[in-house]
Amino acid sequence: MGNGNLEPLADGFVAFRTESGERWKHKDVEDGRVGPGYRVFISDRGEERRYTFGPHEPHDATLFDLRDQLARATPVAASTNPRSDEMRA
Repeated sequence: MGNGNLEPLADGFVAFRTESGERWKHKDVEDGRVGPGYRVFISDRGEERRYTFGPHEPHDATLFDLRDQLARATPVAASTNPRSDEMRA
């Protein structure tokens, strides 16, 4: 996978690389296409972050959007996120 590609994964996540080459995968937790919900990001190192969508924000994303959302996402502590293990499986 190059730095400019999105890679669908068997677990339902989509992998991508940051501009620095770090590999992350993401998945939307809510099924909607617009509005409430959040996107979970998990790095190959196991770091997890969450990006919360605005009330009218579309969930469609380009590689640029994903990198921007990742930069604005907040860290998630595994002990405070009961879905964390479920999302990694």
